[in-house]
Amino acid sequence: MIPIVAGIGNALMAVPMARQLKRGLPLSHIIIAARLPAMAEIFRRMREVDTVRLMHRGGLGMARSMLEIRAECRPDLFLVPFPSNRWQYIMLGLASGAKLRLLHGYPVGRIGALGCVPAMRLPARRGVHDVVQNLYLLRMLGIEPDCDEAPRFVLNDEDRRRGGRILEQLGLGGGAAPIAIHPGSARTVLARAKRWPPEMYAHLILRLQGEYRNPIVILEGPDEPGVGAEILWRAAPVMVPVLRLSGPLGEAAAVLEKSVLYIGSDSGLAHLSAAVGTSPVTLFGPADPQRCCPFGYRELVVQPENRPCAPCFMYPWRSTSPKLRCRRTDCIQDISVDRVMRTVRRAMSAGRSDATPLRAAAGL
Repeated sequence: MIPIVAGIGNALMAVPMARQLKRGLPLSHIIIAARLPAMAEIFRRMREVDTVRLMHRGGLGMARSMLEIRAECRPDLFLVPFPSNRWQYIMLGLASGAKLRLLHGYPVGRIGALGCVPAMRLPARRGVHDVVQNLYLLRMLGIEPDCDEAPRFVLNDEDRRRGGRILEQLGLGGGAAPIAIHPGSARTVLARAKRWPPEMYAHLILRLQGEYRNPIVILEGPDEPGVGAEILWRAAPVMVPVLRLSGPLGEAAAVLEKSVLYIGSDSGLAHLSAAVGTSPVTLFGPADPQRCCPFGYRELVVQPENRPCAPCFMYPWRSTSPKLRCRRTDCIQDISVDRVMRTVRRAMSAGRSDATPLRAAAGL
């Protein structure tokens, strides 16, 4: 059993581990226990996963889900993806009744994260991407991993039809691939510090429209109401459509697959964009891109310059809960529009053929 509870990005970064686990142990029955429907959707599309269970809400609800699975088929292995330095993972593993609990070990958390409870713990390595951290766990099971395998989100024809209809309804059905801008993030302490200011996105949109023919669409997640309107108020009189994502994850994935580029927050949508083959230009503030940028796209990360304290997110190395070391969390404001545009140009020139500068569109 593999618990997936942290977020869409973390879920996607566990996909290569699940795939290779099945390849290495083809007779195994892989159960995914997911906290949210979007996380469950990722694994329901994978032929390597046998069962996907959506957990009940809340901590007690998740524990209840473990007990239900235990009553049906007591798992042999409880395999926890990185990062796993929280006491809740051990409690869920105990509730599952698994004979073996396998997760990473950390410099802190012997008491706070129940690191003293017996389990197989592989020491986590600094400077290693989360995808690879997860794959290293397979060595404990006698499986030599392919550490170059990237996360992939499986799309089908119906997803693509629905994505096309969504773009048509926004007036973007003319064939030109849009530039997708995602300025939001969730409501956690880390996510708030990930948001680039709306006025910067407004300037960025003006610059993009002055340089590329591709239309622009702002993506707004369920936890981000109003962020698109705030940007457009600052970008007036320029108007671009805002797509409020509220349907299945496959719809968002299809829109991203049809896009020529993703620009925006260090978020699950950045990982989803990479997982469908659309290059993500990702803005990083307090988090460590070496660890959790979209896999294979480290060169498209934009970070604040001259910030020796970065990254200042302490979990999981120095804390057993999400916590920032810095009192001020505005370092992402130091990223200039010019720096983002330089990265955009590099991505567009190296990317798909439907990235069209205005000069080329005019035949100049």
